[in-house]
Amino acid sequence: MAALYKRGRLWWVKFRHRGKLIRQSTQTANRQLARERGRLLEASVKDGRFALAAACTQTPLGELLEQFCEHLRATRTAKSAQNELYYLRQLFGPMCPALQVNSRKPLPDAERRRRLAALKPSELRPGREHIRVTFVEELSTADISRALTGRVRDRQLAPKTGNRLREILHRFCQGSISQRGVRFPQDKNPVAAVQRFREKASAIRFLTLDQIREQIDVLSPDPVIRTMVAVYIYAGLRREEALWLTVDDVDLGAAMLRVRAKTVGGEFWEPKTRRNRAVPISGALAAILTRYRPNGNAAWYFSSPTGRRWDPDNFAARLRRLNEAARLPWSCLDYRHTFGSHLAQNGVSLFKISELMGNSPEICRRHYAALLPERMADVVEFDVPQPRLSTTQSA
Repeated sequence: MAALYKRGRLWWVKFRHRGKLIRQSTQTANRQLARERGRLLEASVKDGRFALAAACTQTPLGELLEQFCEHLRATRTAKSAQNELYYLRQLFGPMCPALQVNSRKPLPDAERRRRLAALKPSELRPGREHIRVTFVEELSTADISRALTGRVRDRQLAPKTGNRLREILHRFCQGSISQRGVRFPQDKNPVAAVQRFREKASAIRFLTLDQIREQIDVLSPDPVIRTMVAVYIYAGLRREEALWLTVDDVDLGAAMLRVRAKTVGGEFWEPKTRRNRAVPISGALAAILTRYRPNGNAAWYFSSPTGRRWDPDNFAARLRRLNEAARLPWSCLDYRHTFGSHLAQNGVSLFKISELMGNSPEICRRHYAALLPERMADVVEFDVPQPRLSTTQSA
């Protein structure tokens, strides 16, 4: 007798077949329909047709993608969700409305419904360069591997980006199995067997002490940008972490910068790793911050020319123009690496660097371990001639 139980939104049945406990999704949230499908399953077991009934499911790909995109928006920061939606759009094209609407922020429900109604079926069709399947169960290891390899080759993507595409696709398929009851052929995630791209050893750029002084001097005509760059270099903040600093986050008395979650003007923000942290203000940074005066009419410590929070792209464009005029190649990521690199060269432990930068120790090990001072030169000397003992000494 098949037993009915609920798992998430869907109803499942469980029963024993040839001494083995079988669990199978009914692919519905309706209890009455689930009960009927359970009866059909029981009948297929009795007359020996269970092998056919237990075949892989057929779930529309667009429907699952829409649900997965909603899950990303609910569980990721706005920027992270937008990045992952971009990768999914690169793989599948506009297969669902969430991938059709290219917006940095989630749309209000009314506006989203209006745009959905205006979409034509042709606008939701994938292009030739996308993965083209109707049902998610049609995804195969060979097709996924071919699509990822082709995209990395044709678009000259970095192996790291190719692995990122693979990771998101694997998570999508795994979530379909565990949360939506999808059954792939052989009950295996088709992405699991796709080989990862071989990534090159990470090569980071950072400024020397002379280059730091040159960069700060070049930006002297623009006090706001100059001070922001100093914060990136001497505190190792990510780009948006500095843009979201409020006046209360910069405590010159305690010599501390506080990177923490906040809601300003009804808009919520939190650090990338969802961990609040405090970064001590060094003497070099304090000398620059004490000469800087925030806009008294704004809540932001670094406000744009309009008195609002800087848009990340507008800030990056402004900084790029100033540096191009001085023929300097540096970016915010280079400034952040400068902070971690100089700490490592000064012998600071990777654990402390990771705490200050809001990274995991493993990421810091990949980036900065090679910069740690050489402290083991003496341990590799093993082929050293030993002094011979005289006859008298040996006796």
